[in-house]
Amino acid sequence: MRLRLSVPHWTRFEGFLELNILQVIEACSGGASRHLRGLCRDLVTQGHQVTVAYAPHRADETFRRFVLDQNEIRFIPLGLKRKVSPLSDLRSTVQLLRFTKRNSFDVVHGHSSKGGAVARICGRYFDVPTVYTPHSVIMTSSEISRAEAGFYTFVERSLGHWATSKVIAVSEGEREFICRLRLAPEERITIIENGLQDQYFEYFLENVSCEEASHKLLTFGSVTRFSPAKAPDHLIEAFAQLVEMSPQVPVRLVIAGDGELFDKVKRQADALGLGKKVSFLGWMKDTKELLRNLDVFVLSSHYEGFSYAILEAMAAKLPIVSTNVFGTNETVAKVPGNVLVPVGDPTALAHGMNQMVIPPKRGTLRQSLQSIGLANHDYARTRFRQSEITRRTLEVYGGLCRW
Repeated sequence: MRLRLSVPHWTRFEGFLELNILQVIEACSGGASRHLRGLCRDLVTQGHQVTVAYAPHRADETFRRFVLDQNEIRFIPLGLKRKVSPLSDLRSTVQLLRFTKRNSFDVVHGHSSKGGAVARICGRYFDVPTVYTPHSVIMTSSEISRAEAGFYTFVERSLGHWATSKVIAVSEGEREFICRLRLAPEERITIIENGLQDQYFEYFLENVSCEEASHKLLTFGSVTRFSPAKAPDHLIEAFAQLVEMSPQVPVRLVIAGDGELFDKVKRQADALGLGKKVSFLGWMKDTKELLRNLDVFVLSSHYEGFSYAILEAMAAKLPIVSTNVFGTNETVAKVPGNVLVPVGDPTALAHGMNQMVIPPKRGTLRQSLQSIGLANHDYARTRFRQSEITRRTLEVYGGLCRW
């Protein structure tokens, strides 16, 4: 182990500790990116110094805007790629090592598998406390082979025991998975879920009356990435089965998002004869108004770490039908009326959606759905606020720095 080359940067002033924190991420899109952006904004607001090392070619529009807008955060571009690439991975690691040598960080925090690996190597080399948040462990992916899973398990286990001060799992399911594969000592693993900014919950505080909604079709919807992990094809197949199960109920499906499967899934919907019953909206910068106009939210994913889409749907007062992926036991399963179904089974997903259109014994169907949605909002608002997630993360940093 190499000794640190300079004294720690942290100082105490006005009753709290100022930290110099290096965040490292390769997956600059999706949930990992969103988690990092919210955390970094809060850290800077609270007086901490933040540097973000990231992969520009993996950045989506939201992350690129984050880089341009955040003048108080220092950004370091790395040449990391999604797939294992020995040359670019080595170059990026050396680049980060050289940068860290010229600076004095108190904590290095790596996000997702590639960012986490580079961050932990760097932290270990300079004996800096290192935190790792997988944001869905790569071995849960259906997109990798058994041989790849074995390789990644070896790498994650080696880094988890040799170069990781703390692992932050974003759900209990993810923590259990990490423990089951012995990717890190159990005492080094903690759980800090994802969260939403207070403004997001406040946006949906205004109620939409049953009378206002009564003239609409019953609208199922999803905000997703059109990739194998999110199984949008299963969502289309399930909706087609729902139409056959309950032909007397006027329903439609609205999907926001894009990705490599977008065109294929559109063709699938046409082939199933769904026609105008399915609307593909493409990528949307802001989905709040879309969520406000849905009746039921559906998640069809094969795997998740802790879904932001679920949190947003709960904040939007929507009942939820979801596959039983990591994070749903802490969210969807906690509120009566939501429906969890097995992963990878479109027919089970269709039956779950069908449960949402069965008239209740008392009141109207829309009143029943809105009651579930309101309970979702209240549950999420009290448990998954970004300010609380940042506070708990700072407690992890502080414990490692012994403040």
